Amino acid sequence: MNDEGTQALLRKLDDPVRWEYPPGFAHQDAIKRFLDFAHQLEHALGVALETETGTAIQDASFHSQVRVPSPDSVVQLRFSNFGDLVALSAEDSVATDIVDTIKRLALSLGYVYVPTRSLTTPYTGRNPGVTGIRDWWTRYFDWV
Repeated sequence: MNDEGTQALLRKLDDPVRWEYPPGFAHQDAIKRFLDFAHQLEHALGVALETETGTAIQDASFHSQVRVPSPDSVVQLRFSNFGDLVALSAEDSVATDIVDTIKRLALSLGYVYVPTRSLTTPYTGRNPGVTGIRDWWTRYFDWV
C-alpha cells in the first residue's frame, strides 16, 4: 500500500468518539491472534521474544506488543485495536530482513503493516483524545 492509501486507511478507521477501541472490538480474540503471531515470529527469527498484552496494557489504542531485536534501541511491534494494524515503533532501527519477515507474516495472518513514516505525520483525524492526539502513531499505537 502506498503512502496515500495508508493515510486514507488511517482516516477511515478513525472514530470521532472512541479513542481506545472501535465498537465491536473483540479484545480476547485480538490477544489470541497476537499470541499466534508472536509465536510464529519467534519461530521465523529463531529467537525468544518478549511480549506484553492483556492487563499490562490499558488506556491505550493498542492491545499487545512484542519487543523486536534491534542493536541500537528498544523497538516494539505494536498491534492496534483498530483495523488489524501493526507497526514498529522505530522501523529504521530494525534490520531489513526482520522488517521483511514481519511484513510477510502480517500479510499472511490478515494484519495490515503500517510503516513508521506514515505514523509520524501530524494527526488530522476527528477524535480530540483525552489531552489531544499528536500524530497517527499516538492515535493507533500508544497510550492515549
